[in-house]
Amino acid sequence: MKITQFTMEEVRCFSERQTLEIRPLTFLVGENSTGKTTALACFHVLANYLRSKGVDFNSHPYSMGTFKDIVRNSRKKEKAFKLGGTYQFADELVELTVEFVQKKGGIEPTVGSMTVTLTDGEIVVKTGSDLGVGMRLTDADKERNQYRIVCEPSYWEFLISLFYRFSRGLSLDALIGESDEKNALAKFLEERINSLGRIFQPLGLQGSSAFSMSPVRSQPQRTYDPTREFNDPGGSDVPMLLMQTKVTQTKAWDTLKEQLVKFGKSSGLFQNLEIRNPGHPLEAPFQLQFKVRGPSANIVDVGYGVSQILPILVRILNPEVSGRAWHIYRDPPYFLLQQPEVHLHPRAQAEFTSLLVQLASTSNRSFIIETHSDYMIDRARIDIRKGHIRPEDVSLIYFEPKRNIVKVHNISFDEMGNLVGVPTHYRDFFLKESDRLMGFED
Repeated sequence: MKITQFTMEEVRCFSERQTLEIRPLTFLVGENSTGKTTALACFHVLANYLRSKGVDFNSHPYSMGTFKDIVRNSRKKEKAFKLGGTYQFADELVELTVEFVQKKGGIEPTVGSMTVTLTDGEIVVKTGSDLGVGMRLTDADKERNQYRIVCEPSYWEFLISLFYRFSRGLSLDALIGESDEKNALAKFLEERINSLGRIFQPLGLQGSSAFSMSPVRSQPQRTYDPTREFNDPGGSDVPMLLMQTKVTQTKAWDTLKEQLVKFGKSSGLFQNLEIRNPGHPLEAPFQLQFKVRGPSANIVDVGYGVSQILPILVRILNPEVSGRAWHIYRDPPYFLLQQPEVHLHPRAQAEFTSLLVQLASTSNRSFIIETHSDYMIDRARIDIRKGHIRPEDVSLIYFEPKRNIVKVHNISFDEMGNLVGVPTHYRDFFLKESDRLMGFED
């Protein structure tokens, strides 16, 4: 299962439903404050929710605030916003939409309803308080396989898990409704349980996962003094992770080091890296040293770009070292990267894109990148032209501000790397700057 589209509606600067075409390599571009980070945060929230990790719009590195901060400021009386995705199975698409409302008596968003749309039917599950019953089938169109269910919040997770566990013998006895309508729903679920089950897996390992990296990454240190093990989107845990790997997983360290050095050389960032005084026991202080041109130097004494790209490289290059066994997921993990080009020379920016192209083409990994770098986009176009990645596996999404709203434009590529479907105003700023450079007036 992979996500082919991601949708947002009534979220901050996004008014009507906006659809983002998601590919193994997806770039988000646009001016500042046009909702690119908002899109990443919402994608992260939806992916985690579908893996039963709850609803949290403020987990690091995102901070979207309360429900009122997230929902669009419109004149609508009933305030709600929606996030959704279209999932590609072997031979069909399944569309899922989650509506978020303000938690009763609280300030946080909570799930108000969920809609699952298939090629031959639709199921809507809505929460309701003080129903006096746990779950009720309120409407059923057996001919078109359209069903409406209302349940109390305490039954929500139970009902969602039904889609996964029904084939294992979980009955619909707890659902109140006409027996013939319940039987029709049961038959429909039984026919589609394999598809639905792969979406609603509360404790499974097969759902699409999203892992985010912060745009402002950790400060390098001259000496690292291990304290505790943790995962940090800013990458402050990466030096400790590298040291542990060298001490406890020799083969994994050799593989990762080879990959890092290969990128370091192609990008011009460094020629080699070493962990000095790796320590026995693991609690001993250690240093990261990089060879750029002359002798090896401490990480704080080389270009700042090294320390800023290192956490991203470690996360995406070696699944086992990153602390999460990506290879056990049947579906691709999505790495959400905010401005990976920060502090990188254009050569390194371009080479980083080629690395992403390689991983997106040959491994079970997908990338959604928020960037302001033309060098990254241009390298992707070159790699398409050279046949390193299929044009249909790359997506460029342009966020265009129009007064107080933002419209999303999906730009694709042809086999020569040319942009297809470019909106009129996409290159306005750059064209105006070129005209000014040539001496033309505005």
